[in-house]
Amino acid sequence: MTEGQSQVVIVQSQGNGLAVASLVLGILSILFVWIPFIGLVAWILAPIGLVLGLVGLSRPTGRGMALAGSICSGIGLLGCIGWLVLIGAAATVGA
Repeated sequence: MTEGQSQVVIVQSQGNGLAVASLVLGILSILFVWIPFIGLVAWILAPIGLVLGLVGLSRPTGRGMALAGSICSGIGLLGCIGWLVLIGAAATVGA
């Protein structure tokens, strides 16, 4: 290179795929938990999203998204547990 020329280096930041997956699964679990029968899918999505979010928190990038995914997945899991308690209470009252 000659004097007066500068070299430009473009560094692409690495994303956190686990955080993105956790957030998507958490949002889907919150949406699906309110739909009867289809809400059973939330029993699968919420724990997976929670695990991915907690693992994603250990990565240096995307910690906020991983935290949001963990929280959304936790809310979805609480919704699943709430339905289970509600159905269990209705079954014991009816018996």
